[in-house]
Amino acid sequence: MSEIEIAVNDPVSKFVQTPIFVGANESVRNAARMMADRKQGVVIVTLNEEPLGIVTEWDILSRVVAQGKDPINTTVKEVMSAPVATISSTATAADAISLMSRKKYRRLLVKDGNRLVGVITLTHVVGSSRQNTVTLPMLEPVSGIRCPYCGSILKDREELSKHIDSVHVREEMLRGSHGPT
Repeated sequence: MSEIEIAVNDPVSKFVQTPIFVGANESVRNAARMMADRKQGVVIVTLNEEPLGIVTEWDILSRVVAQGKDPINTTVKEVMSAPVATISSTATAADAISLMSRKKYRRLLVKDGNRLVGVITLTHVVGSSRQNTVTLPMLEPVSGIRCPYCGSILKDREELSKHIDSVHVREEMLRGSHGPT
């Protein structure tokens, strides 16, 4: 079995980021502070200890700052993306990539049974600078990296990430949807 096959068969638990939980009525400002303190781009919004939605840096920028809302008086519930998709901690990286691609999400909540254990992001799995990312031949043609959404070929993973953010995420925003999560 090749190194690539082993990586895509690794459990998603290998790529999990420890989540930041915030109550649904928490202010956007407090959530942003937690994100900055922990150097993470997402918080999980909960209600009665159950995941209700997520708020990303992009959500704060586009749904609060760009619209002139007051982050102190705006709750995370008002700007979150919902519903959220979950995946089992024992599922494979390939399963996660497939689910994210089908649902057009960039993040999944990872559960171990009924317990929420973290967040997995498309970037962590296929395109970050971390050592534990998966290299997929279908995303890396000889001349560059192929976008999983539109098929465009880009120079490297950093360009792919910028492309997805600027083209696909913004495109969803302009159409009035909450965009990929």
